[in-house]
Amino acid sequence: MVRTLYASQVRVPGFMVKQFYVAGSLRNANGGFELQARNPMGDGRLTGIRDFQVDGTRVDVAAVSAIRAGDTAWTLATAVTPMTPVLFRKGDVVTFHVAGITLSPGTHRLDLDLIERDLGELLLTLEDRVAPGAGPTGMPGGGPTGSPGPAGGSPGA
Repeated sequence: MVRTLYASQVRVPGFMVKQFYVAGSLRNANGGFELQARNPMGDGRLTGIRDFQVDGTRVDVAAVSAIRAGDTAWTLATAVTPMTPVLFRKGDVVTFHVAGITLSPGTHRLDLDLIERDLGELLLTLEDRVAPGAGPTGMPGGGPTGSPGPAGGSPGA
């Protein structure tokens, strides 16, 4: 993989992360875990997901997928590139699914390294407790049901 260097690497302050992260949305679901984000600001284009860590342990980005509320197809993180960006409009709510990792009860730290077309490389850190019950999509166990599931969905979001 070619790693593009960006002129800016911005650590997003915690108070801004809290505006994007849907508090209480971290939960085990569908053979992994899920969390939600919402865009309270303006439109943006995600052009890459560089790194994802849970409690300091790196997650294979290929295990990460996302779906925007109202969409029917999951987008694999590995499909997000400068040539195939994902548009996030103001007000959008997105559910992220990480396959193959179940979180233990308690508080977890998530570190993300994302690339936004206009802002460059963004480093985000958040902490939340694993919530019990239905996943953030409102379905028991979270995530979509049936085949192929979040990690195998088509990149159409």
